[in-house]
Amino acid sequence: MENLGPRFRFDYDALEKKIGEISKELKGRNFDRDGLREKILRDYEIEKLKASRSKNEVRFLAVDSSTAKIELRYDALWGVHVVVLSAVFDSMEHRDPIADGRIFYRDLMYDSHIDLGIFKPYSRIDDRLEFIRIQKEFSLINSCDIEADIFLIDGSLYTIMRKFNLREMRGIKEYDDSLRAYNSLLRKRTVGMVEDSHSTDFSRRFGIELTNLSLFDLILEENEYVVENRDGIWICYIKLPSKKLSYKLKRSRPLTVRWEFSYPEFRRDLENLVYIWSLEDDILHPQIYPLRIADYLTRRIRISGILERLVRENDLELRYRERREC
Repeated sequence: MENLGPRFRFDYDALEKKIGEISKELKGRNFDRDGLREKILRDYEIEKLKASRSKNEVRFLAVDSSTAKIELRYDALWGVHVVVLSAVFDSMEHRDPIADGRIFYRDLMYDSHIDLGIFKPYSRIDDRLEFIRIQKEFSLINSCDIEADIFLIDGSLYTIMRKFNLREMRGIKEYDDSLRAYNSLLRKRTVGMVEDSHSTDFSRRFGIELTNLSLFDLILEENEYVVENRDGIWICYIKLPSKKLSYKLKRSRPLTVRWEFSYPEFRRDLENLVYIWSLEDDILHPQIYPLRIADYLTRRIRISGILERLVRENDLELRYRERREC
């Protein structure tokens, strides 16, 4: 160790050596694409998309939410803001009501719901907040009086299903309420569009140290996809096609995504969704416009700020300090 003083130093040579080692390892990775593809084909079929032009209108209901919690010494508060967005895709250009530009949707309508509460009892806060979020999102979209062709959620239907394996949570109100809302939504034509998946279970099965998305990005050709049915959820890894964008001269690169369906006759809807996605002037998101806008609207209200106001107005911060000092 060295004497502490104003001239803090670190081992620059050791850092440069470590950077060089990592860079060498990254550059040295070499994947046998054909061999990996052959491994997948032993157990799965690689299917080809037919991204034909949709002749019919499609009405979507999309839901998303933002949540927050504050944990104090004797109280824990939660808040959730849920937005449901209705939109009709009709293949015709319309003015985007949110930003400059054109979209292929009409009759955009939304419902916004904010709820706050106190965790009673003060236990399992993170798990219970997640169940509250699921229940609030799915109850609101289930209660809409609009007949939708497809229901869109942000995230994985299968991951949510696995959350209900927490046996110690059974009988707790938040768990039971969210399970009922989830099961009700699964009976509809529901699609989960996963924005950021780091799952590796598929890759590990084949002895590959990659995320599932990285694996399929490597082995799939444009407009190909692989499907796996897990407990009644059809998980699709799809290599979406390149497309023209207004802000770039070159076409975009293909984008590999994970979309999940709650029903077996999903292939026609999958092709429609790929076609709709290909029209939209966005390459950064694996989701289509209604879901992206629902996500944007949830962030228009800062739920954590509302909880902070509750803390201030009820002198909870002072109460916490006083009890801590006793």
